[in-house]
Formats: sequence, C-alpha cells, structure tokens
Amino acid sequence: MTGRRVTVFGAGNIGRGLIGWLFGRAGWEVVFVDISQELVDLLNREGSYRVVEVGHGGRSTETIGRVSAVSGTDTDRAVRATASADLVCTAVGSGALGKVAPVIAAALRKDGSRVGNVLACENSDPNTALLRDHISGASSAVPPGVGFPETMVDRLVPGSTGEGLTVEVESAFDFKIAEEAWVGEPPGVEGFELVPDLVLHRKKKLWLVNGLHAGAAFLGLAVGHDSIAEAVSDPTIRTRLDEMVGTMAGVLATEFGHRSDAELSGYGRSNLERFAGGALTDPVRRVARNPLLKLGPDERLVGPAREAARMGLPTGALCDAIVAGLSLDDPGVPGIDKLLDALAGGGWQSVVGLDPADGPLLRMLEQRIDG
Repeated sequence: MTGRRVTVFGAGNIGRGLIGWLFGRAGWEVVFVDISQELVDLLNREGSYRVVEVGHGGRSTETIGRVSAVSGTDTDRAVRATASADLVCTAVGSGALGKVAPVIAAALRKDGSRVGNVLACENSDPNTALLRDHISGASSAVPPGVGFPETMVDRLVPGSTGEGLTVEVESAFDFKIAEEAWVGEPPGVEGFELVPDLVLHRKKKLWLVNGLHAGAAFLGLAVGHDSIAEAVSDPTIRTRLDEMVGTMAGVLATEFGHRSDAELSGYGRSNLERFAGGALTDPVRRVARNPLLKLGPDERLVGPAREAARMGLPTGALCDAIVAGLSLDDPGVPGIDKLLDALAGGGWQSVVGLDPADGPLLRMLEQRIDG
C-alpha cells in the first residue's frame, strides 16, 4: 500500500473506469465525490468495484479496493476529502467544472491541505486551465505550490454492465499529463505518463480519435447504423473516414514537422480498426452526444477542415461528416435540443463559426447543405 490518496470528482465511466482504476490498482486510496446519492451510498457500502477490460485478447476482471465516496452536496465533507488528498482529478464534463471549482478552491485554502496537483481529465482543450480559471473566480488566489497540468485521457467506456458498480472498458487507454506543469515527484503509477509535448498529443487525439469517432457516429446515424462498429465497417463510410485520416495526418505533419505523415496516418488507421473491432458495443447515439460542442469552429471536425482547406488538402469527407452532424434530428442523441435551438436561432453558420478567411470551406458546406 502506498498510503497515498486521490480524490476524484465524478464517479461515472471515466472516473471509475480510468482514473479510479489506474490509481486504485497502484494501491492508492480512491475517494469519489459525486452528486448521485445512490452511487455514493453504493460505493460506501461495497468499498470496492469491478472493472472488466475487453480487448482482442478476451476479457479480464479486476477489483478496485480501498474505495469510498462523498456526496457533492455535502460541501464540508467534500472539502475535507479533497484537502486530504495528494492528487485531485475531475471527470465531470467541462460544463460542470464551474460547479466543482468552489469545493476545490476551499480545499486548497484549507490549513494542512495535502494537494500537490489538480488535473481536469475532461475531453476539452484546454481542460485544467479552464478548471483553474473557475477556481480563481471562486477564490481570491490559487495557493502557490500547487500544479495544474493539462491532461489528455483516452479510453472507450461505453457504460456500466448493469451489474451494480461494475464498469466495462476497452483494454487500451492513454493518460498523458503536461510534464512542465507537474509539481513534485511523479506518482509512480503505471500508465500515468508525464510528457513534454502534450500539445501534439492532444491535437492528435482530438482529431484522430475523437474526430474519427464523431465522424463515424454522424455518418452512421445518417444511414441508420446503431453502433460505431457497424458504421466504421460500412464501406462507403470507411472510405470517407480513410480520407479524413489522410487529411488530418497531413495537417498535423505540416504543423508538427518532427512527426511524419505516415506515422500519424498509421495512428489514425489503428483507431479505425479499434472502433471496427467491436470488442465493446458502442452506440452511435452515445458517441454523437452533445453535437453542438462537437461541431464548434476549433473542434474535432471543423478544426481540421479549416486548416486543411487553407493548406489545399482534401476536405470533402470532413465536410460530409460535418453536414451529417448539422443534419441530426434524432431525439435519442443526448444534447440534440441544444443543436436544434442553435440552428433555429442563428443557422448552421453560427454553429460552425467560420470567418471570412474560410470562404472556400463555407461554400463547400453550403453546397452540400443546399444540395
């Protein structure tokens, strides 16, 4: 046992399936903070949970022990649980960071706080910087000596198995942290990787993992597929996804000259094979969730399309995926109401947020939408 503690805000899929799993299996005590009283009570009653890893080699199950939980609505207990941790992580979604920031701010100010680093493990760019801004807004100052490194996390966690706290995950995962902002000694946790070039890793992941994932979901929904594996295995969709890989890799290779086009293309193709493998059933509606965010100007599809168009690289497949996303009207997609409201209020141009310099890309999108 290490005698070390991590407090994790959010006991959902990534909280339990990646962060709690990673540190729990290394012997750390894991304390979750969550607003679901049912989940908090269950974690405290069981004191452990199971993680089922699924991959090409089959299935394996690991029990994560030394687990407890605190209700996020019990502010005093949440502050104490946070202040007594060596490391604080969030897995609540970027939109909820403002809600957990006051508790973290109060914990950092508390006498005797042990917190050395705070990590926002959210699928946004930036993530920890966004949390730090919220914390600064909730406090007069962020105490010195606390690290706020940016992070990049990647693990396919479609959801729980329906068996209590058990969560099913893909065996592959990625957890990278900006080395230059980390304070103190590395935690010595297998799979927790401090890296000097996180900007590349994050952009590579946003485009060649999240972008391909979203593209498969949007294009798959348009023709009636139910799972990501079905969509990626559809020859017509796969052709578009392969073109997207080539375009994204070309942009990244130009932007980060020390990485080759072939290396980046191989990374993208490996992710398509991962999605097509079907080891885990991943519903297209889950992956297409919050489409308004995913279709933003600097996001996983419009972002690479903008840069590719300016470089003269192919953008047809990216445009197809963007238009499929803009055309969503499926009540089963979480967050679809926000997209429909935005489209009704300002039109599709307001969603993608392009500027006059993106004229050729705007015209390509317009042709597809009008056609």
